[in-house]
Amino acid sequence: MRSVRLALLAPAAVAMIVMSGCTDGDDTTAAEPAGSSASAPATPSAPSASPTPAGLDAATRTTCAAADKDITAALKEVASAEKIGPPAGHSAVSAQYSAGAATLYTHAFTSSDEVNAAVKDVATEMSDLADTWAKAPKKAPSKADLTAARDKLKATCAAA
Repeated sequence: MRSVRLALLAPAAVAMIVMSGCTDGDDTTAAEPAGSSASAPATPSAPSASPTPAGLDAATRTTCAAADKDITAALKEVASAEKIGPPAGHSAVSAQYSAGAATLYTHAFTSSDEVNAAVKDVATEMSDLADTWAKAPKKAPSKADLTAARDKLKATCAAA
């Protein structure tokens, strides 16, 4: 299951890396505000939840806000899938965790190594939970590691 997921995520990650270096010329300042305005709805909601860190650049702050929004959305989908119940629910929960992890990998390419590592940790924990759910456990697995990874991401994003 993990190798299939990696096979699907690897081309997406490579594409994100390649596309992050693409510009339309030497007008890089025009490209950045366009990206900022596209994510503008996500940015205003994030500062109300936590203070804006002074030490992180604008792109990293935007990444932190987007990652938090995506984690919250993924966990809502997981909660909905858990209501299905076994046996179909196991596959649905696994799929939702996998989708959440895949979405998070798109946020793992910022100028901050600490934020990148924290995002990858959350994605890894989601992948591990997806694998556990795919094996159809008798009871729901612990989310403690995911909660710890998410708290680490929040702390990293709040660091000055």
